[in-house]
Amino acid sequence: MRLHTLKGKITTITVVFTLLVAILVATFSFFLFRSFAIQSQISSTEFNLQFIGAKAREHMVALDSLVKWCTTNTQVAAYLEQSGTQIALTTYDRVKEEVMNNLAQAYVNRIIITDINHTKLLHTGLSMSDSKPVTTSNVGKVLPLAFRQNEGWNPIDFDPFLLRDQQILPIRRVITRSSSTEVTGQLYLAVSSALILDLIKDYTLPEGSSLYLSIADRMYRIQSGTFIYVPTPPSLKNEERNTEKQTNVSTIRIGKDNLRLVTCPTGFADISLSQTLPPGKIRLERNLYISLLIIILVAVLLFGSLLTLLLNRLFNKPIIKIQDKMNAIALSDFSFDPSIEWDDEFGDIGKGINNLAGRLDSLLERRIADEKKKQDLEYRMLQSQINPHFLYNTLNSIKWMATLQNAPGIAEMTTSLSRLLKNISKADEPVISLEEELNLLNDYFIIQKYRYGGTLVLCNKIEAAYCAIGIPRFTLQPLVENAIFHGIEPKGGAGTVTLEAFESDEQTVTLTITDDGVGMDEHTLGNVLASDTNPSKGMFREIGIRNVNKRLEHTFGPSYTLSLESKVGSYTKASIRLPKRTKEGKSWQRN
Repeated sequence: MRLHTLKGKITTITVVFTLLVAILVATFSFFLFRSFAIQSQISSTEFNLQFIGAKAREHMVALDSLVKWCTTNTQVAAYLEQSGTQIALTTYDRVKEEVMNNLAQAYVNRIIITDINHTKLLHTGLSMSDSKPVTTSNVGKVLPLAFRQNEGWNPIDFDPFLLRDQQILPIRRVITRSSSTEVTGQLYLAVSSALILDLIKDYTLPEGSSLYLSIADRMYRIQSGTFIYVPTPPSLKNEERNTEKQTNVSTIRIGKDNLRLVTCPTGFADISLSQTLPPGKIRLERNLYISLLIIILVAVLLFGSLLTLLLNRLFNKPIIKIQDKMNAIALSDFSFDPSIEWDDEFGDIGKGINNLAGRLDSLLERRIADEKKKQDLEYRMLQSQINPHFLYNTLNSIKWMATLQNAPGIAEMTTSLSRLLKNISKADEPVISLEEELNLLNDYFIIQKYRYGGTLVLCNKIEAAYCAIGIPRFTLQPLVENAIFHGIEPKGGAGTVTLEAFESDEQTVTLTITDDGVGMDEHTLGNVLASDTNPSKGMFREIGIRNVNKRLEHTFGPSYTLSLESKVGSYTKASIRLPKRTKEGKSWQRN
Protein backbone atom coordinates (compact mmCIF):
# COMPACT_ATOMS: atom_id res chain seq x y z
CA MET A 1 0.00 0.00 0.00
CA ARG A 2 1.48 3.38 -1.04
CA LEU A 3 1.28 5.92 1.75
CA HIS A 4 1.17 8.92 -0.61
CA THR A 5 -2.13 7.77 -2.10
CA LEU A 6 -5.45 8.98 -0.69
CA LYS A 7 -6.30 5.46 0.43
CA GLY A 8 -2.93 5.10 2.16
CA LYS A 9 -3.29 8.44 3.91
CA ILE A 10 -6.81 7.61 5.15
CA THR A 11 -5.68 4.20 6.41
CA THR A 12 -2.57 5.61 8.11
CA ILE A 13 -4.45 8.46 9.79
CA THR A 14 -7.22 6.12 10.97
CA VAL A 15 -4.81 3.52 12.35
CA VAL A 16 -2.58 6.11 14.06
CA PHE A 17 -5.58 7.94 15.54
CA THR A 18 -7.12 4.68 16.78
CA LEU A 19 -3.79 3.57 18.23
CA LEU A 20 -3.26 6.88 20.04
CA VAL A 21 -6.79 6.86 21.45
CA ALA A 22 -6.42 3.25 22.57
CA ILE A 23 -3.04 3.94 24.22
CA LEU A 24 -4.40 7.05 25.93
CA VAL A 25 -7.47 5.19 27.20
CA ALA A 26 -5.36 2.23 28.34
CA THR A 27 -2.82 4.52 30.04
CA PHE A 28 -5.52 6.54 31.76
CA SER A 29 -7.32 3.37 32.86
CA PHE A 30 -4.08 1.80 34.08
CA PHE A 31 -3.04 4.79 36.18
CA LEU A 32 -6.58 5.23 37.49
CA PHE A 33 -6.83 1.55 38.43
CA ARG A 34 -3.29 1.61 39.83
CA SER A 35 -4.12 4.68 41.90
CA PHE A 36 -7.27 3.04 43.26
CA ALA A 37 -5.37 -0.19 43.99
CA ILE A 38 -2.57 1.65 45.80
CA GLN A 39 -5.02 3.76 47.78
CA SER A 40 -6.96 0.64 48.73
CA GLN A 41 -3.74 -1.07 49.77
CA ILE A 42 -2.66 1.96 51.80
CA SER A 43 -6.06 2.22 53.48
CA SER A 44 -6.02 -1.49 54.40
CA THR A 45 -2.50 -1.26 55.80
CA GLU A 46 -3.37 1.94 57.62
CA PHE A 47 -6.38 0.29 59.27
CA ASN A 48 -4.36 -2.73 60.41
CA LEU A 49 -1.55 -0.58 61.83
CA GLN A 50 -4.01 1.67 63.64
CA PHE A 51 -5.71 -1.37 65.15
CA ILE A 52 -2.39 -2.77 66.43
CA GLY A 53 -1.31 0.67 67.61
CA ALA A 54 -4.55 1.15 69.56
CA LYS A 55 -4.04 -2.17 71.42
CA ALA A 56 -0.40 -1.35 72.12
CA ARG A 57 -1.38 2.10 73.34
CA GLU A 58 -3.70 0.59 75.99
CA HIS A 59 -0.83 -1.40 77.50
CA MET A 60 1.63 1.48 77.19
CA VAL A 61 -0.77 3.81 79.00
CA ALA A 62 -1.17 1.19 81.77
CA LEU A 63 2.60 0.85 82.08
CA ASP A 64 3.00 4.60 82.12
CA SER A 65 0.46 4.85 84.97
CA LEU A 66 2.47 2.21 86.86
CA VAL A 67 5.65 4.27 86.41
CA LYS A 68 3.89 7.45 87.55
CA TRP A 69 2.56 5.66 90.64
CA CYS A 70 5.98 4.42 91.60
CA THR A 71 7.62 7.81 91.14
CA THR A 72 4.96 9.77 93.03
CA ASN A 73 3.77 7.37 95.74
CA THR A 74 4.44 8.54 99.30
CA GLN A 75 5.06 4.98 100.48
CA VAL A 76 7.87 4.59 97.98
CA ALA A 77 9.26 8.04 98.86
CA ALA A 78 9.22 7.14 102.58
CA TYR A 79 11.07 3.88 101.87
CA LEU A 80 13.81 5.74 100.06
CA GLU A 81 14.21 8.32 102.79
CA GLN A 82 13.83 6.06 105.88
CA SER A 83 15.53 2.92 107.09
CA GLY A 84 14.01 -0.21 108.50
CA THR A 85 13.03 -3.68 107.49
CA GLN A 86 9.34 -3.17 108.12
CA ILE A 87 8.95 -0.24 105.75
CA ALA A 88 10.95 -2.10 103.12
CA LEU A 89 8.60 -5.13 103.32
CA THR A 90 5.52 -2.95 103.34
CA THR A 91 6.72 -1.00 100.30
CA TYR A 92 7.67 -4.20 98.46
CA ASP A 93 4.20 -5.68 99.01
CA ARG A 94 2.57 -2.46 97.91
CA VAL A 95 4.62 -2.25 94.69
CA LYS A 96 4.02 -5.92 93.92
CA GLU A 97 0.31 -5.44 94.46
CA GLU A 98 0.29 -2.45 92.09
CA VAL A 99 2.11 -4.48 89.44
CA MET A 100 -0.31 -7.42 89.75
CA ASN A 101 -3.29 -5.08 89.44
CA ASN A 102 -1.93 -3.36 86.33
CA LEU A 103 -3.60 -4.09 82.95
CA ALA A 104 -0.16 -4.80 81.40
CA GLN A 105 1.19 -6.86 84.34
CA ALA A 106 1.87 -9.77 81.94
CA TYR A 107 4.57 -7.67 80.23
CA VAL A 108 6.34 -6.39 83.38
CA ASN A 109 9.50 -8.49 83.30
CA ARG A 110 11.21 -6.57 86.02
CA ILE A 111 10.78 -3.42 88.12
CA ILE A 112 13.65 -2.12 90.25
CA ILE A 113 13.50 0.76 92.75
CA THR A 114 16.69 1.98 94.39
CA ASP A 115 17.92 5.03 96.20
CA ILE A 116 20.27 7.51 94.61
CA ASN A 117 23.33 5.91 96.16
CA HIS A 118 22.28 2.30 95.45
CA THR A 119 22.15 1.35 99.14
CA LYS A 120 18.51 0.17 99.04
CA LEU A 121 16.83 -2.06 96.50
CA LEU A 122 13.30 -3.30 95.72
CA HIS A 123 13.00 -5.85 92.94
CA THR A 124 9.90 -7.65 91.61
CA GLY A 125 8.47 -8.89 88.30
CA LEU A 126 7.67 -11.97 86.23
CA SER A 127 11.29 -12.79 85.30
CA MET A 128 12.72 -13.00 88.82
CA SER A 129 12.83 -16.80 88.76
CA ASP A 130 14.88 -16.82 85.53
CA SER A 131 17.22 -14.03 86.57
CA LYS A 132 20.55 -13.65 88.07
CA PRO A 133 20.54 -12.05 91.49
CA VAL A 134 20.03 -8.29 91.41
CA THR A 135 21.94 -6.52 94.15
CA THR A 136 22.96 -3.00 95.03
CA SER A 137 26.38 -3.80 93.63
CA ASN A 138 25.23 -4.78 90.13
CA VAL A 139 22.11 -2.65 89.75
CA GLY A 140 24.33 -0.05 88.08
CA LYS A 141 24.12 -2.12 84.88
CA VAL A 142 20.64 -0.75 84.31
CA LEU A 143 20.61 2.31 86.59
CA PRO A 144 23.94 4.15 86.51
CA LEU A 145 24.69 6.37 89.48
CA ALA A 146 24.98 9.29 87.05
CA PHE A 147 21.36 8.88 85.90
CA ARG A 148 19.65 11.98 87.22
CA GLN A 149 17.16 13.04 84.47
CA ASN A 150 14.04 11.42 83.05
CA GLU A 151 14.03 10.03 79.52
CA GLY A 152 11.39 8.71 77.18
CA TRP A 153 11.11 5.08 76.22
CA ASN A 154 14.65 3.88 75.79
CA PRO A 155 15.86 1.96 72.71
CA ILE A 156 15.19 -1.77 72.65
CA ASP A 157 17.84 -3.66 74.58
CA PHE A 158 18.55 -7.04 76.21
CA ASP A 159 17.86 -7.67 79.92
CA PRO A 160 21.34 -8.13 81.45
CA PHE A 161 20.00 -10.10 84.43
CA LEU A 162 18.14 -12.83 82.51
CA LEU A 163 19.71 -16.21 82.10
CA ARG A 164 18.60 -16.18 78.42
CA ASP A 165 18.70 -13.49 75.76
CA GLN A 166 15.42 -11.65 75.59
CA GLN A 167 14.69 -8.22 74.13
CA ILE A 168 12.94 -5.71 76.31
CA LEU A 169 11.64 -2.14 76.14
CA PRO A 170 13.43 -0.46 79.11
CA ILE A 171 12.00 2.55 80.94
CA ARG A 172 14.14 4.61 83.34
CA ARG A 173 12.83 7.33 85.65
CA VAL A 174 14.09 9.34 88.62
CA ILE A 175 12.13 9.63 91.88
CA THR A 176 11.96 13.04 93.58
CA ARG A 177 10.72 14.32 96.91
CA SER A 178 7.08 15.28 96.97
CA SER A 179 7.92 18.72 98.30
CA SER A 180 10.87 19.53 95.99
CA THR A 181 12.66 18.50 92.81
CA GLU A 182 15.48 16.79 94.70
CA VAL A 183 16.20 13.33 93.29
CA THR A 184 15.98 10.63 95.95
CA GLY A 185 15.84 7.44 93.91
CA GLN A 186 15.78 5.65 90.55
CA LEU A 187 13.25 3.39 88.77
CA TYR A 188 13.91 0.76 86.13
CA LEU A 189 11.05 -1.01 84.31
CA ALA A 190 11.85 -3.81 81.85
CA VAL A 191 8.83 -4.24 79.52
CA SER A 192 8.71 -7.52 77.64
CA SER A 193 8.96 -7.27 73.82
CA ALA A 194 5.91 -9.52 73.78
CA LEU A 195 3.91 -6.33 74.31
CA ILE A 196 4.31 -5.74 70.54
CA LEU A 197 4.97 -9.27 69.33
CA ASP A 198 1.77 -10.70 70.84
CA LEU A 199 -0.26 -8.16 68.87
CA ILE A 200 1.26 -9.10 65.50
CA LYS A 201 1.61 -12.86 65.91
CA ASP A 202 -1.63 -13.40 63.99
CA TYR A 203 -0.99 -10.51 61.61
CA THR A 204 -0.61 -11.68 58.01
CA LEU A 205 2.12 -9.71 56.37
CA PRO A 206 1.97 -9.62 52.53
CA GLU A 207 4.90 -11.18 50.71
CA GLY A 208 7.61 -8.60 50.14
CA SER A 209 6.41 -6.32 52.97
CA SER A 210 8.17 -5.54 56.22
CA LEU A 211 6.87 -4.32 59.58
CA TYR A 212 8.78 -1.71 61.58
CA LEU A 213 8.66 -0.26 65.09
CA SER A 214 10.04 3.25 65.63
CA ILE A 215 11.05 4.59 69.05
CA ALA A 216 12.15 8.20 68.88
CA ASP A 217 14.75 8.34 66.10
CA ARG A 218 15.55 4.60 66.08
CA MET A 219 13.86 2.16 63.71
CA TYR A 220 13.57 -1.64 64.14
CA ARG A 221 12.41 -4.24 61.64
CA ILE A 222 10.23 -6.90 63.25
CA GLN A 223 11.29 -10.25 61.85
CA SER A 224 10.76 -13.76 63.29
CA GLY A 225 9.85 -12.43 66.76
CA THR A 226 12.94 -10.24 66.93
CA PHE A 227 13.50 -6.50 66.68
CA ILE A 228 16.40 -5.81 64.30
CA TYR A 229 17.81 -2.31 64.30
CA VAL A 230 18.02 -0.71 60.86
CA PRO A 231 19.29 2.77 59.93
CA THR A 232 16.42 5.08 59.13
CA PRO A 233 16.14 5.01 55.29
CA PRO A 234 16.10 8.34 53.44
CA SER A 235 12.65 9.62 52.53
CA LEU A 236 12.29 10.44 48.81
CA LYS A 237 8.73 11.69 48.96
CA ASN A 238 6.40 12.47 51.84
CA GLU A 239 2.59 12.52 51.71
CA GLU A 240 0.42 13.09 54.77
CA ARG A 241 -2.69 10.94 54.62
CA ASN A 242 -4.71 11.80 57.70
CA THR A 243 -4.11 15.06 59.54
CA GLU A 244 -6.21 14.05 62.55
CA LYS A 245 -4.48 10.70 63.07
CA GLN A 246 -1.16 11.89 61.60
CA THR A 247 -0.90 8.87 59.34
CA ASN A 248 1.93 9.37 56.89
CA VAL A 249 2.82 7.74 53.55
CA SER A 250 6.35 8.21 52.30
CA THR A 251 8.55 6.76 49.59
CA ILE A 252 11.83 5.38 50.95
CA ARG A 253 14.89 3.83 49.37
CA ILE A 254 15.78 0.36 50.63
CA GLY A 255 18.52 -1.32 48.65
CA LYS A 256 17.72 -0.88 44.97
CA ASP A 257 13.98 -0.52 45.47
CA ASN A 258 11.84 2.53 46.08
CA LEU A 259 9.11 1.42 48.48
CA ARG A 260 6.06 3.07 49.97
CA LEU A 261 6.11 3.20 53.77
CA VAL A 262 2.86 3.64 55.71
CA THR A 263 3.48 5.01 59.23
CA CYS A 264 0.86 5.19 62.01
CA PRO A 265 1.71 6.65 65.46
CA THR A 266 0.54 4.58 68.41
CA GLY A 267 -0.58 7.77 70.06
CA PHE A 268 1.78 7.20 72.94
CA ALA A 269 5.04 9.12 73.34
CA ASP A 270 7.08 8.96 70.13
CA ILE A 271 6.42 5.30 69.29
CA SER A 272 4.97 4.39 65.87
CA LEU A 273 4.39 1.35 63.65
CA SER A 274 5.26 1.24 59.95
CA GLN A 275 4.80 -1.18 57.07
CA THR A 276 6.16 -1.21 53.53
CA LEU A 277 3.85 -2.04 50.64
CA PRO A 278 4.80 -5.07 48.55
CA PRO A 279 6.63 -3.97 45.36
CA GLY A 280 5.61 -7.18 43.61
CA LYS A 281 2.06 -5.95 43.03
CA ILE A 282 3.27 -2.75 41.37
CA ARG A 283 5.62 -4.72 39.13
CA LEU A 284 2.76 -7.07 38.26
CA GLU A 285 0.56 -4.10 37.38
CA ARG A 286 3.32 -2.66 35.18
CA ASN A 287 3.68 -5.99 33.38
CA LEU A 288 -0.08 -6.16 32.91
CA TYR A 289 -0.02 -2.66 31.43
CA ILE A 290 2.74 -3.57 28.96
CA SER A 291 0.83 -6.72 28.00
CA LEU A 292 -2.32 -4.64 27.52
CA LEU A 293 -0.46 -2.23 25.24
CA ILE A 294 0.89 -5.12 23.16
CA ILE A 295 -2.63 -6.54 22.83
CA ILE A 296 -3.94 -3.11 21.80
CA LEU A 297 -1.16 -2.71 19.24
CA VAL A 298 -1.89 -6.09 17.69
CA ALA A 299 -5.63 -5.34 17.65
CA VAL A 300 -5.07 -1.96 15.98
CA LEU A 301 -2.76 -3.51 13.37
CA LEU A 302 -5.42 -6.11 12.60
CA PHE A 303 -7.98 -3.32 12.38
CA GLY A 304 -5.69 -1.44 9.99
CA SER A 305 -5.29 -4.51 7.79
CA LEU A 306 -9.06 -5.04 7.63
CA LEU A 307 -9.55 -1.34 6.89
CA THR A 308 -7.00 -1.54 4.08
CA LEU A 309 -8.82 -4.48 2.50
CA LEU A 310 -12.13 -2.64 2.82
CA LEU A 311 -10.73 0.54 1.29
CA ASN A 312 -9.25 -1.48 -1.55
CA ARG A 313 -12.70 -2.75 -2.40
CA LEU A 314 -14.44 0.60 -1.94
CA PHE A 315 -11.87 2.94 -3.50
CA ASN A 316 -9.68 1.05 -5.95
CA LYS A 317 -12.29 0.25 -8.61
CA PRO A 318 -13.80 3.76 -8.94
CA ILE A 319 -10.38 5.44 -8.71
CA ILE A 320 -9.00 3.24 -11.51
CA LYS A 321 -12.09 3.96 -13.66
CA ILE A 322 -11.71 7.70 -13.09
CA GLN A 323 -7.98 7.57 -13.87
CA ASP A 324 -8.71 5.68 -17.12
CA LYS A 325 -11.25 8.35 -18.11
CA MET A 326 -8.80 11.15 -17.36
CA ASN A 327 -6.14 9.42 -19.47
CA ALA A 328 -8.68 9.09 -22.27
CA ILE A 329 -9.45 12.82 -22.07
CA ALA A 330 -5.71 13.52 -22.24
CA LEU A 331 -5.70 11.51 -25.53
CA SER A 332 -8.56 13.71 -26.90
CA ASP A 333 -11.35 11.21 -26.18
CA PHE A 334 -14.20 13.43 -24.94
CA SER A 335 -16.95 10.84 -25.26
CA PHE A 336 -19.56 10.44 -22.51
CA ASP A 337 -18.85 7.51 -20.12
CA PRO A 338 -21.89 6.51 -17.98
CA SER A 339 -19.90 3.81 -16.13
CA ILE A 340 -18.18 6.39 -13.88
CA GLU A 341 -21.41 7.95 -12.57
CA TRP A 342 -21.98 5.95 -9.36
CA ASP A 343 -24.43 6.80 -6.58
CA ASP A 344 -21.79 8.20 -4.20
CA GLU A 345 -19.14 10.90 -3.99
CA PHE A 346 -17.05 9.21 -6.67
CA GLY A 347 -20.14 9.32 -8.87
CA ASP A 348 -20.30 13.09 -8.37
CA ILE A 349 -16.67 13.31 -9.48
CA GLY A 350 -17.48 11.10 -12.48
CA LYS A 351 -20.40 13.34 -13.46
CA GLY A 352 -18.14 16.37 -13.19
CA ILE A 353 -15.53 14.69 -15.42
CA ASN A 354 -18.19 13.84 -18.04
CA ASN A 355 -19.44 17.45 -17.94
CA LEU A 356 -15.88 18.71 -18.25
CA ALA A 357 -15.22 16.43 -21.22
CA GLY A 358 -18.38 17.67 -22.95
CA ARG A 359 -17.45 21.31 -22.35
CA LEU A 360 -13.90 20.74 -23.60
CA ASP A 361 -15.29 19.13 -26.73
CA SER A 362 -17.60 22.12 -27.34
CA LEU A 363 -14.77 24.54 -26.60
CA LEU A 364 -12.46 22.85 -29.08
CA GLU A 365 -15.14 22.91 -31.75
CA ARG A 366 -15.72 26.62 -31.16
CA ARG A 367 -11.96 27.23 -31.20
CA ILE A 368 -11.67 25.49 -34.54
CA ALA A 369 -14.57 27.53 -35.93
CA ASP A 370 -13.02 30.75 -34.57
CA GLU A 371 -9.69 29.92 -36.14
CA LYS A 372 -11.39 29.37 -39.48
CA LYS A 373 -13.20 32.70 -39.20
CA LYS A 374 -9.93 34.39 -38.24
CA GLN A 375 -8.20 32.98 -41.31
CA ASP A 376 -11.04 34.18 -43.53
CA LEU A 377 -10.92 37.66 -41.95
CA GLU A 378 -7.16 37.88 -42.37
CA TYR A 379 -7.53 36.94 -46.01
CA ARG A 380 -10.13 39.63 -46.56
CA MET A 381 -7.99 42.22 -44.74
CA LEU A 382 -5.06 41.33 -46.97
CA GLN A 383 -7.29 41.82 -50.00
CA SER A 384 -8.45 45.26 -48.82
CA GLN A 385 -5.14 46.50 -47.40
CA ILE A 386 -3.48 49.51 -49.07
CA ASN A 387 0.22 50.05 -48.84
CA PRO A 388 0.63 53.14 -46.58
CA HIS A 389 3.88 54.20 -48.30
CA PHE A 390 2.20 54.17 -51.68
CA LEU A 391 -0.64 56.34 -50.23
CA TYR A 392 1.81 58.82 -48.58
CA ASN A 393 3.87 59.14 -51.79
CA THR A 394 0.73 59.71 -53.88
CA LEU A 395 -0.55 62.47 -51.50
CA ASN A 396 2.91 64.13 -51.55
CA SER A 397 2.82 64.11 -55.36
CA ILE A 398 -0.63 65.80 -55.28
CA LYS A 399 0.74 68.36 -52.82
CA TRP A 400 3.69 69.31 -55.09
CA MET A 401 1.48 69.50 -58.16
CA ALA A 402 -0.93 71.84 -56.26
CA THR A 403 2.03 73.98 -55.19
CA LEU A 404 3.39 74.18 -58.79
CA GLN A 405 -0.07 75.10 -60.06
CA ASN A 406 -0.42 77.83 -57.37
CA ALA A 407 -3.21 76.03 -55.38
CA PRO A 408 -2.07 76.41 -51.70
CA GLY A 409 -5.42 75.29 -50.28
CA ILE A 410 -5.16 71.93 -51.99
CA ALA A 411 -1.57 71.58 -50.79
CA GLU A 412 -2.47 72.38 -47.15
CA MET A 413 -5.47 70.07 -47.21
CA THR A 414 -3.39 67.24 -48.72
CA THR A 415 -0.66 67.75 -46.12
CA SER A 416 -3.18 67.57 -43.26
CA LEU A 417 -4.77 64.42 -44.69
CA SER A 418 -1.33 62.84 -45.07
CA ARG A 419 -0.48 63.58 -41.43
CA LEU A 420 -3.87 62.23 -40.30
CA LEU A 421 -3.40 59.00 -42.19
CA LYS A 422 0.09 58.67 -40.83
CA ASN A 423 -1.20 59.10 -37.24
CA ILE A 424 -3.91 56.52 -37.83
CA SER A 425 -1.49 53.95 -39.23
CA LYS A 426 0.89 54.49 -36.30
CA ALA A 427 -1.81 54.35 -33.60
CA ASP A 428 0.04 51.92 -31.32
CA GLU A 429 0.00 54.12 -28.19
CA PRO A 430 -3.40 54.19 -26.42
CA VAL A 431 -2.44 57.30 -24.41
CA ILE A 432 -0.66 60.31 -25.94
CA SER A 433 0.07 63.83 -24.71
CA LEU A 434 -2.54 66.54 -25.03
CA GLU A 435 -0.15 68.39 -27.35
CA GLU A 436 -0.12 65.44 -29.80
CA GLU A 437 -3.88 65.13 -29.58
CA LEU A 438 -4.30 68.88 -30.39
CA ASN A 439 -1.98 68.54 -33.41
CA LEU A 440 -4.07 65.62 -34.70
CA LEU A 441 -7.22 67.73 -34.13
CA ASN A 442 -5.73 70.67 -36.05
CA ASP A 443 -5.03 68.44 -39.11
CA TYR A 444 -8.60 67.19 -38.99
CA PHE A 445 -10.02 70.73 -38.57
CA ILE A 446 -8.03 72.09 -41.57
CA ILE A 447 -9.76 69.55 -43.81
CA GLN A 448 -13.19 70.45 -42.37
CA LYS A 449 -12.44 74.18 -42.68
CA TYR A 450 -11.85 73.86 -46.44
CA ARG A 451 -14.91 71.67 -46.75
CA TYR A 452 -17.18 74.30 -45.14
CA GLY A 453 -15.59 77.25 -46.96
CA GLY A 454 -13.98 78.92 -43.96
CA THR A 455 -17.18 79.24 -41.90
CA LEU A 456 -15.73 77.10 -39.07
CA VAL A 457 -13.45 78.49 -36.39
CA LEU A 458 -11.45 76.39 -33.86
CA CYS A 459 -10.60 78.54 -30.82
CA ASN A 460 -7.92 76.82 -28.66
CA LYS A 461 -7.71 78.52 -25.24
CA ILE A 462 -5.73 75.71 -23.59
CA GLU A 463 -2.57 76.97 -21.90
CA ALA A 464 0.73 75.36 -22.88
CA ALA A 465 1.24 74.04 -19.31
CA TYR A 466 -1.55 71.53 -19.88
CA CYS A 467 0.00 70.05 -23.04
CA ALA A 468 1.91 67.38 -21.09
CA ILE A 469 -1.31 65.86 -19.69
CA GLY A 470 -1.97 62.29 -20.93
CA ILE A 471 -5.19 61.65 -22.94
CA PRO A 472 -6.48 58.63 -24.89
CA ARG A 473 -5.74 58.93 -28.66
CA PHE A 474 -8.64 60.26 -30.76
CA THR A 475 -10.61 61.62 -27.82
CA LEU A 476 -11.06 65.25 -28.99
CA GLN A 477 -11.61 64.53 -32.73
CA PRO A 478 -14.94 62.62 -32.29
CA LEU A 479 -16.25 65.36 -29.98
CA VAL A 480 -15.29 68.17 -32.39
CA GLU A 481 -16.72 66.18 -35.28
CA ASN A 482 -19.98 65.74 -33.34
CA ALA A 483 -20.06 69.51 -32.65
CA ILE A 484 -19.66 70.28 -36.38
CA PHE A 485 -22.17 67.76 -37.76
CA HIS A 486 -24.87 68.03 -35.05
CA GLY A 487 -24.37 71.58 -33.74
CA ILE A 488 -22.95 74.01 -36.28
CA GLU A 489 -23.97 72.43 -39.65
CA PRO A 490 -27.77 72.34 -38.80
CA LYS A 491 -27.51 76.05 -37.86
CA GLY A 492 -26.72 76.88 -41.51
CA GLY A 493 -24.08 79.54 -40.83
CA ALA A 494 -20.69 80.20 -39.29
CA GLY A 495 -19.75 78.47 -36.10
CA THR A 496 -17.02 78.31 -33.46
CA VAL A 497 -15.65 75.36 -31.46
CA THR A 498 -13.85 76.47 -28.30
CA LEU A 499 -11.31 74.34 -26.35
CA GLU A 500 -10.50 75.15 -22.71
CA ALA A 501 -8.69 73.46 -19.79
CA PHE A 502 -8.66 74.08 -16.04
CA GLU A 503 -7.85 72.27 -12.76
CA SER A 504 -11.03 70.91 -11.11
CA ASP A 505 -9.36 69.71 -7.92
CA GLU A 506 -6.01 68.46 -6.64
CA GLN A 507 -6.17 65.32 -8.78
CA THR A 508 -8.20 66.28 -11.85
CA VAL A 509 -7.90 68.48 -14.96
CA THR A 510 -11.09 69.17 -16.96
CA LEU A 511 -11.13 69.81 -20.75
CA THR A 512 -14.22 71.43 -22.32
CA ILE A 513 -15.27 71.44 -26.01
CA THR A 514 -18.01 74.05 -26.57
CA ASP A 515 -19.83 74.82 -29.81
CA ASP A 516 -22.31 77.64 -30.53
CA GLY A 517 -24.60 75.41 -32.57
CA VAL A 518 -28.28 74.55 -32.31
CA GLY A 519 -27.94 72.69 -29.00
CA MET A 520 -30.02 69.73 -27.81
CA ASP A 521 -33.07 69.17 -25.67
CA GLU A 522 -32.90 67.01 -22.54
CA HIS A 523 -34.31 63.91 -24.27
CA THR A 524 -31.73 64.02 -27.05
CA LEU A 525 -28.96 64.83 -24.59
CA GLY A 526 -29.84 61.75 -22.52
CA ASN A 527 -29.68 59.46 -25.56
CA VAL A 528 -26.27 60.62 -26.79
CA LEU A 529 -24.17 58.67 -24.23
CA ALA A 530 -26.54 55.71 -24.42
CA SER A 531 -26.09 55.23 -28.19
CA ASP A 532 -23.10 54.32 -30.32
CA THR A 533 -24.55 55.92 -33.44
CA ASN A 534 -22.22 58.15 -35.42
CA PRO A 535 -22.91 59.82 -38.78
CA SER A 536 -21.79 57.73 -41.68
CA LYS A 537 -20.06 60.75 -43.12
CA GLY A 538 -17.76 60.99 -40.07
CA MET A 539 -14.04 60.24 -40.18
CA PHE A 540 -14.26 57.17 -37.90
CA ARG A 541 -17.40 55.08 -38.16
CA GLU A 542 -16.62 53.05 -35.02
CA ILE A 543 -15.71 55.92 -32.65
CA GLY A 544 -18.82 57.58 -31.18
CA ILE A 545 -19.49 59.70 -28.12
CA ARG A 546 -20.28 56.64 -25.98
CA ASN A 547 -17.09 54.94 -27.16
CA VAL A 548 -15.04 57.96 -26.01
CA ASN A 549 -16.68 57.78 -22.57
CA LYS A 550 -15.97 54.04 -22.26
CA ARG A 551 -12.33 54.47 -23.28
CA LEU A 552 -11.86 57.22 -20.69
CA GLU A 553 -13.38 55.08 -17.93
CA HIS A 554 -11.43 51.98 -18.99
CA THR A 555 -8.12 53.88 -19.18
CA PHE A 556 -8.30 56.01 -16.02
CA GLY A 557 -11.10 54.56 -13.89
CA PRO A 558 -14.75 55.37 -13.10
CA SER A 559 -13.89 58.82 -11.68
CA TYR A 560 -12.70 60.08 -15.08
CA THR A 561 -15.55 60.23 -17.63
CA LEU A 562 -17.28 62.41 -20.21
CA SER A 563 -20.26 64.62 -19.41
CA LEU A 564 -22.51 66.73 -21.69
CA GLU A 565 -24.31 70.01 -21.14
CA SER A 566 -26.54 71.76 -23.73
CA LYS A 567 -29.12 74.49 -24.25
CA VAL A 568 -31.42 74.47 -27.29
CA GLY A 569 -30.52 77.26 -29.74
CA SER A 570 -27.46 78.31 -27.73
CA TYR A 571 -24.62 75.86 -27.16
CA THR A 572 -23.44 72.34 -26.39
CA LYS A 573 -20.53 71.67 -24.00
CA ALA A 574 -18.63 68.37 -23.58
CA SER A 575 -16.48 68.07 -20.39
CA ILE A 576 -13.68 65.54 -20.08
CA ARG A 577 -12.20 64.72 -16.64
CA LEU A 578 -8.53 63.66 -16.82
CA PRO A 579 -6.11 62.68 -14.03
CA LYS A 580 -3.05 64.80 -13.38
CA ARG A 581 -0.69 62.36 -15.07
CA THR A 582 1.51 62.43 -18.14
CA LYS A 583 1.24 59.88 -20.91
CA GLU A 584 4.02 57.88 -19.19
CA GLY A 585 1.90 57.74 -16.00
CA LYS A 586 4.05 60.20 -14.01
CA SER A 587 2.52 62.82 -11.75
CA TRP A 588 1.86 66.19 -13.46
CA GLN A 589 2.26 69.53 -11.73
CA ARG A 590 1.48 72.89 -13.28
CA ASN A 591 4.62 75.01 -13.54
